Amino acid sequence: MIEASYRKFEKYGIKKPTVMVKNMKTRWGSCNITKKRIWLNLKLVQYPPECLEYVILHELIHLKVPNHSADFYAELDQYMPDWQMRRKILNRK
Repeated sequence: MIEASYRKFEKYGIKKPTVMVKNMKTRWGSCNITKKRIWLNLKLVQYPPECLEYVILHELIHLKVPNHSADFYAELDQYMPDWQMRRKILNRK
């Protein structure tokens, strides 16, 4: 899933990030744009694969747009039009 998502960003000359997994208390993922490192929350395995795909894409977009600006959400809309539904699934408690 990571490889397929990354292929969408190769054309921008973005270096492939290192992806690691750990238990996170408050986030589904994080991205260090300087070190080109993405962390994914271990708890994502408890959710449908579509949710993992959303988090991976969200963090990959940060390598191109480092903030949550309108440009960031435009990229997210372009690559995953149903991202809001996927985020809702993750944020249900």
